[in-house]
Amino acid sequence: MRYVFRSLPYLLLLVAYAAAKLAYAAAGTADVRWLLAPTNALVELLLSSASEFVPGRGYVHPALGIVIDKSCAGGNFGLLSALLLSATYLWQRGPRLVLALPLLVLLAYPLTLLVNAARIAGAVRLGQLLPPALAPAWLHEAQGTLVYLFFLLAAYAALRQLLHKADTFKADSY
Repeated sequence: MRYVFRSLPYLLLLVAYAAAKLAYAAAGTADVRWLLAPTNALVELLLSSASEFVPGRGYVHPALGIVIDKSCAGGNFGLLSALLLSATYLWQRGPRLVLALPLLVLLAYPLTLLVNAARIAGAVRLGQLLPPALAPAWLHEAQGTLVYLFFLLAAYAALRQLLHKADTFKADSY
């Protein structure tokens, strides 16, 4: 029975993740504008590019020859980072301070926007630097995967370090 009680927060977290993942998969480009609009604004700033929202397509950047649509929204990264941060917190602290979990989920939003804008800007710059013969079709996806993986690991390490320092501070204050 004790094992079931200890596993319940993780099970609830996985159920919430699966429900959010299904809802995100069913969403259209217009449904994810809450991710697309701020990401696009950051991309415009990073690349000095103007765009226009075209319903059904997304944010079109004519000068760059790109469209930022649902596939570029970073929703899956956001969901995965929220899951990772929440599971890490639960593993380190247990379910006692559950109020921290919504804060971690909220933290995943700006993290998603920043990482996704950096990924898109990096992909555009990489495409501009490399001649077409040296830029295979899979390079864009590989670059995105590496950026997302790096920032997921960095977020995990940062949270672990923060929790460790909080534990050390708490122990030293007694």
